[in-house]
Amino acid sequence: MLGRTPLAAAIRALREELAGGPRADLGRDVRELEELLAQRELRRFATVRGPAEQELLAALPDAAALVSKEGWVRASNAAFDTLAATGRAAGLTPLEITRSAELHEAVRRALEGTARRLELTIQRRTYLAHLSPLLRGEVLVLLRDVTEAKRAAATRRDFVANASHELRTPISAIRAAAETLLSGAMDDATAAHGFVEIVARQADRLSRLTQDLLDLSRIESKQWTLEVAPVDAAPFARQALEPAVVAAREKGLALRSEVPEGTIVRADPRALEQVLVNLVDNAVKYTAEGSVAIRAAREGNDWIISVVDTGPGIERHHLERIFERFYRVDAGRSREAGGTGLGLAIVKHLVQGMGGEIGVESGAGGSRFWVRLPAV
Repeated sequence: MLGRTPLAAAIRALREELAGGPRADLGRDVRELEELLAQRELRRFATVRGPAEQELLAALPDAAALVSKEGWVRASNAAFDTLAATGRAAGLTPLEITRSAELHEAVRRALEGTARRLELTIQRRTYLAHLSPLLRGEVLVLLRDVTEAKRAAATRRDFVANASHELRTPISAIRAAAETLLSGAMDDATAAHGFVEIVARQADRLSRLTQDLLDLSRIESKQWTLEVAPVDAAPFARQALEPAVVAAREKGLALRSEVPEGTIVRADPRALEQVLVNLVDNAVKYTAEGSVAIRAAREGNDWIISVVDTGPGIERHHLERIFERFYRVDAGRSREAGGTGLGLAIVKHLVQGMGGEIGVESGAGGSRFWVRLPAV
């Protein structure tokens, strides 16, 4: 900021000049201040003109701005303004707004008359930028946020790749067994019986996988309508143990439900049943000895329902991804146990659909999968 003395001297010199005295020497600082004020007024005047342009920019769904021949934003819509730290883009250059050297270079080339289309990252989001030179020497900048679209596309690609991989294994096993039978193994009753068992086992695995895929698709597409109502979780906990009784008996595992009567939660009955069945099934598969128990504890306005096992536990770096589709802590062991890699993903979607939360805690003494649901 200018000191008081140069400014006061300049004012006195101007007064003397206007009173008929010699031409005032304002000094370098005062002349620079004069130029900056004039430039600011020019920009202010430029940004407030053209209401029709402003209306057109406001009607665009993408972040949009007009960049002047001098390289600063003359007009912009609200979406583009949100990119600026001050909340207003007018009067600033695209580089000052976005800190993107790529966009700065693209604007420079567009001002020279070259239209540009590029993908760039601004503030950790991905944008598809279109820069179009205009007849009066300015540039129209359009920034379309494609972050979610790219994430969804990547998710679809991963899903197709993972599903194809999971389907290939049982199909290959069935094909190999069928070819062996057709090659003459059918004449050997003992060998034929073994190959037929392989076909039956792999067909069952295919059936489970396709059913889980259909369930997940229905949940994500909102075709599985959840009807949340007051539900007593105690009978559902007991019923969730029944499908796992045979597998637990073969391993010598103890199954227990410690959910007290009157554990009333807001949930969809079918969804709650599938959540508990899947969690118990998962615990039994990976627990070699000890027990699997369902427990419940009141916590404020919620009930925490947990499935606790005495298995080997899950390493910490797996915990953040354990609920992803097809994610496996131990791929070989999971397939051998008959898992599809979708059970925990289904559980997560169902719990979230009921307005609840799900999480996991694990250590050397076992794992605890917990579900938080509103109490009634």
